[in-house]
Amino acid sequence: MKPIVLFLSLLFWHGLVWAQTFSGSGGSIPDAAGPVSFSIPVSGLSQVLSGTYGLKKVCLNINHTYDADLMAKLVSPGGVSITLFSGIGGGDDNFTGTCFDSSAATSIAAGVAPFTGTFRPQSNMGSVNNLQNGNGMWQLIIEDMAAVDTGSLLNWSIEFGPNAPTPFVVATDIPLVVITSNNINASYSQAQLKIIDNGIGNINHPSDPGNVYSGKVNIRVRGAFSSSLPQKPYAFTTINPVNFLDSNVSILGLPSEHDWILLATYNDKSFVRNPLMYETFRDMGHYAARSRYVEVVLNGEYQGIYSLMEKIKRDSNRVSIPKLTASDTTGDALTGGYIFKHDYPDVGWNSQYSAQPCNTPYQFNFEYPSDNNIVPKQANYIQHYLDTIEKRLNSPLVNDSIKGYRKYIHLNSFIDYMLLNEVSWNLDGFKKSMYFFKHNNGKDSTLHAGPIWDFDWALKITPWTPNDLSDWNYATDPCAGDVVFLPWWNIMMQDTFFQNKTKCRWEYHRKYALHTDSINKYIDKQVLYLQQATTRHYNYWQTLGINVGTPEVHTAATYAEEIDSLKSFIKRRCLWLDQHLPGVCKNPIFPSEFEEQGIDALEVYPNPANQTLWMRAYEGIEQVDIHDLMGRVIHHHQVNSNAKEVALDVSLIPQGLYIIQVRKGEAVMKKKIVIIH
Repeated sequence: MKPIVLFLSLLFWHGLVWAQTFSGSGGSIPDAAGPVSFSIPVSGLSQVLSGTYGLKKVCLNINHTYDADLMAKLVSPGGVSITLFSGIGGGDDNFTGTCFDSSAATSIAAGVAPFTGTFRPQSNMGSVNNLQNGNGMWQLIIEDMAAVDTGSLLNWSIEFGPNAPTPFVVATDIPLVVITSNNINASYSQAQLKIIDNGIGNINHPSDPGNVYSGKVNIRVRGAFSSSLPQKPYAFTTINPVNFLDSNVSILGLPSEHDWILLATYNDKSFVRNPLMYETFRDMGHYAARSRYVEVVLNGEYQGIYSLMEKIKRDSNRVSIPKLTASDTTGDALTGGYIFKHDYPDVGWNSQYSAQPCNTPYQFNFEYPSDNNIVPKQANYIQHYLDTIEKRLNSPLVNDSIKGYRKYIHLNSFIDYMLLNEVSWNLDGFKKSMYFFKHNNGKDSTLHAGPIWDFDWALKITPWTPNDLSDWNYATDPCAGDVVFLPWWNIMMQDTFFQNKTKCRWEYHRKYALHTDSINKYIDKQVLYLQQATTRHYNYWQTLGINVGTPEVHTAATYAEEIDSLKSFIKRRCLWLDQHLPGVCKNPIFPSEFEEQGIDALEVYPNPANQTLWMRAYEGIEQVDIHDLMGRVIHHHQVNSNAKEVALDVSLIPQGLYIIQVRKGEAVMKKKIVIIH
């Protein structure tokens, strides 16, 4: 009898100590009303949590009519959080008998609603088994991130046992960002941040001192759709530790500033889509956000590869336009600079025109000055300026060189913006995350398109991408998206002049910035640099071979396959554009800023001339040369100031046919003139 009793006692002891389960109740999940917390008190754990004995499993039951609305994470008594799932399951219902175990064969992201069975969570459960005391209050945080559909948590449980997963050990050969924060949400809050870079060939550890930056920052979660994914994107501001005001710093060789972004790569399995497009836009002659690859650790938990990058803003090293103060309400100062966006509706103004047939007004948002800082006269100015452009785009004289749109837009930037968003098949590039900026009139009175932004849904085959990568994004039905598409490029592409300029820009860029070899060389360089980091990233997130973020027709099973797919996409799309881009280019040279306007950028009058010849140049005049038909300079005139109108005495030049050449910097404009006496 005694051996049986002893055996039962040992069995009871084994079950109590080596497999301990704690259960909790549920409750309603508020609809799009922020996170709600459900608690389980844990006591009786006799040792700190580790791989020997630690958290093993989390199980839950949820009734909900749209699973993709939900995000759930587990938070330990010590504050370490684990993302169980976020934004999965589409419009399907429920989590029924759903358990999370890091040793499970199938990721929750690869499962199908109602998600019955055991799955790997979307982050590492071993993060909590970091030698912390497991006794205390454990919390399940659930958030419904979109309106309409509702649901509730029925019950949930957590299990502790032997052979538990362990924390992800971080030792990286690329720069490392370590963040410590009590809570990061959609509003800015203070956190401690350090950036470690021990140099090429050396390893960076979370315990190393922050030799690039170490100090306080204000940080928040940023992004619309991307913020719903497990790997969160962040915006942060470096601050002075004494007065907590913004403090400019240079980070990893990037120009000094205080506003930065940590762009998550969860939705870009190549890690290169955004950096590649920004690099290409810079090669085309425009500003785009510069970035550096880093890996991130947040509150002791590895977060994967990020791009630490510049936030788009007015700055001499970013969007270099004049600074506006509240007193700049008259004269040339009122005319710039401005940055505005077409994006999800926000504080700004509605266009006088609406997308049809949905009758939804086009909407624009203040970016700089911000909605908090812009004064009424400035808001009225930029709104009226854009009204003028839209009126001309919708005028019967839209293609007229004087009365149409051309003299109001910076042609090269509008063309290059369109070309990159077409090359990448970036539907978003014509409906949201669309930036525009304007200098003051004294420097440049035209509207610039860009900087470009947000390509993590691009450069991949999705259900709405033709398999042969044909057709045009700029011509998309304005009412076809979650935000209305701007029809500007569709209108301009009906203009033969715009078509021809676009064709020349394309043929020039295909020799350099958009040459297949140039693109592949850049991609290969990034792949080599991230060789070790990609292994760590995918060991943690395990997203290869499954759909996460953007739905894709074919998901790459390996990183090498992902890179091959990206290169193939770009090559095929460029070849299609080679064959189908309309327009005729007689001389595919790089169009100068001076000749690009498409208006009569150089006016010469009277022509024929007798005594005095007047020249008016849209961008200004620094030098004038008159050539005979053999190309010889027969008259040279240097302009002392940057005049826009110059008079020349031509009374001593023999009558005949000549070429007048006007220069400003590297820009050159030519016209034929006739002199008669």
